[in-house]
Amino acid sequence: MMHSFVKYPLLPSLLLSCIVFSLLCSAKMVTVGDICSKHPNPNSCDKILNTIPGISEGADINSLSSYLINEAHVNAFDSLTLIHNIIANSTNTQFKLRYGSCSLDYNDVLECLTQAKESFSSKNFSAMKSNGAVVVKDAQDCDTKAYDSPQLRLNNQDLVDTAIIITILADFLAGKY
Repeated sequence: MMHSFVKYPLLPSLLLSCIVFSLLCSAKMVTVGDICSKHPNPNSCDKILNTIPGISEGADINSLSSYLINEAHVNAFDSLTLIHNIIANSTNTQFKLRYGSCSLDYNDVLECLTQAKESFSSKNFSAMKSNGAVVVKDAQDCDTKAYDSPQLRLNNQDLVDTAIIITILADFLAGKY
């Protein structure tokens, strides 16, 4: 008796295609409006998300979450580099102490973003949300100390807005929306 895969050589390819298609179709899609309607600053949320190519048609929530966590990490590292440059170029002790405290905030931000990524990977969405919330707090704490650095204040606000989006995505992933 001949096996059906040998009798019909395209059957394995067709089955594989159907499985892949069903997995792709089952991906949870979200729109910018879905996300930004839950953000305290919808305009900023919209601005951040619309910089992502192709998002206007909606995005797979898993891909978007991973992308935003990675982007936040890169931006936080750039902010930490800026802080270190500000400290290195100052001779004022009080100034150095203030920005040294910001540096500690950003070390925590980087750790929390690493933990958020691990939480996302392990599907622990409550921990992902919790880490995003700590990122918001730390960036806001730094912002109170960085009142004389417009660039760092802008970076802080962008990070706050992005971290809030990450917490919203964690709620979507957890099935709260």
